[in-house]
Amino acid sequence: MSYILGSITLPNPTEFVRETIETSRQNILLSGETKKDITNRKERYVLRFQYLTPSEVNSILSEYNLETTRNFEVTETNLTINSTPVHIEMQRREYASGGEYRENLTLILTEVI
Repeated sequence: MSYILGSITLPNPTEFVRETIETSRQNILLSGETKKDITNRKERYVLRFQYLTPSEVNSILSEYNLETTRNFEVTETNLTINSTPVHIEMQRREYASGGEYRENLTLILTEVI
């Protein structure tokens, strides 16, 4: 199993969500009929990680700080996502309490079309 973002292999996320984003326009005709024109469809991937080590966080930040499009791909037993160019957003960073530094992190990867 591997989740690859740019030049790094991500740790396995604790949660992985795949959504479709659609840009469309909806028109209501005089007859009352509704017509929808889809102009664009792309995917968004939300990855949540828990208890990352400092080296794992630094690795992810190295890709995020490039501030450019990176390729994302997934190869798992029942899931394959071919290399897809994405924009990287970091939604949330939390620090876990305890004797060891650990961080929870949420990445949002939006497909570039």
